[in-house]
Amino acid sequence: MTFSLPSPTPALAGLLLATLGTFALADPVVVANPALAAKPTVDEVKAVFLGQTNSLAGGGNVQVGMPKSGKVREDFVIGYVGKNEKQYKAIWTQLIFTGRAQEPKQFESEDELKKWVASTPNAVGILDSAKVDASVKVIGTK
Repeated sequence: MTFSLPSPTPALAGLLLATLGTFALADPVVVANPALAAKPTVDEVKAVFLGQTNSLAGGGNVQVGMPKSGKVREDFVIGYVGKNEKQYKAIWTQLIFTGRAQEPKQFESEDELKKWVASTPNAVGILDSAKVDASVKVIGTK
């Protein structure tokens, strides 16, 4: 006697793939406008995203952009910056309140952020590595 399982329907297969995709980790990378000449170290990039500096050696003043929310932002803040979201927001709140820094530009989508980085000289931001194309250059990974 043999048993066989029925083949999954296309709807079931799609549901399984969507569920698996929910657990996938984002792979955030730091990207810059292709004209940015700087080749920063991890510590230099971290300092920019923590508001400790607004410039990169060889690149001058930079403008920072980030997604407003989402997995890429969360994974970047934890994995690259070494803070949780609450700590990260507290740092920026204090910097803004004391006038020592301007908040990173916030974007609703990574596509909007990528367009902004590609069209803004000295812009840096974070994207999922899957979103990177020739319009931006990767300057940092973790």
